[in-house]
Amino acid sequence: MCIAVPMTVVSVGSESATPYAVVKRGERTERVDIGLVGTSLSQGDILLVFRGTALRSIDSEEAARVNAALACLSDVMAGEADAGTIENGFADLLEHPGALPPHLAAQVGKKLPQTN
Repeated sequence: MCIAVPMTVVSVGSESATPYAVVKRGERTERVDIGLVGTSLSQGDILLVFRGTALRSIDSEEAARVNAALACLSDVMAGEADAGTIENGFADLLEHPGALPPHLAAQVGKKLPQTN
């Protein structure tokens, strides 16, 4: 599964005509290509980032929805989710009946086997 995550802009720069931003998520900091979003970014802006590339700018409300969904996925994969977790994590999808993928709904309450 490919998942883009919200990251906050720390700084913006360019080297050899390649624009980039230094972004942060929690304790993780990385440099990402901002060629798709442009250089009109400021410290504190939020970008949706996938594999070292900023896909687009997002607002704090959308970032909160994405973060809630990511936390929910983590709980589902750990077997720690219940119907309330799904409702909170995917509230925007649940507004549209049938929008939650069946393969995620089927994982509610199941723990993944531990691998060593």
